[in-house]
Amino acid sequence: MIKNIFCVLLLLFCLCTVVLGQVRGVDSIAPVYVGGKLPRVLFDTKSKMLIDGVLSEVSLARDYDKLILIDFWASWCGSCLKKFPLLAKIQKQFPDDLKVVLVNSVGTGDSASSLAQKVRMGAAAGAVGEIGLPFVVEDKMFLSAFPHRALPHYVWIVGGVVLGITQSDFLTEENVAVMVERGRKHMIIVNKKKARGAKD
Repeated sequence: MIKNIFCVLLLLFCLCTVVLGQVRGVDSIAPVYVGGKLPRVLFDTKSKMLIDGVLSEVSLARDYDKLILIDFWASWCGSCLKKFPLLAKIQKQFPDDLKVVLVNSVGTGDSASSLAQKVRMGAAAGAVGEIGLPFVVEDKMFLSAFPHRALPHYVWIVGGVVLGITQSDFLTEENVAVMVERGRKHMIIVNKKKARGAKD
């Protein structure tokens, strides 16, 4: 009986350690700058995401090898909203090579419920109602990795490496095409290294 109780307590301790480790991993994300590599926990951790007005939990784990374009925005930021049609267009243009991640962080004054309501209202709610892309709400994790003051704020990532941090003037179809090509070349190099490692 004592042995069983000891085993149960040990199992509970291990489970708590794993959970606390995951929480600390997200909370302890330090700012990352151009050329820096993001911790894998940022890709594996699920974020609150609004998809067609419905709140879900989604991670970027499946998109790790794509060009990830993070767009920090707020509902009151006119410059942010003006870029949404372009972001939707380039996401459709490069579905296999690009993942656009719209991020609405804590401190913007927006809440998950207010944004969900606007999305459900559609065109009647203005530009926010017509975004057309899923977006992260009430974010703290990406904000920890990429602190900023101005909006919109864009972060360009390939294979976990930050290729650029820019403002809205850099976000053009031509620049996206260049970054997508850089992402493709990066993945060719990564796949060659993996193939060599498998042969050894």
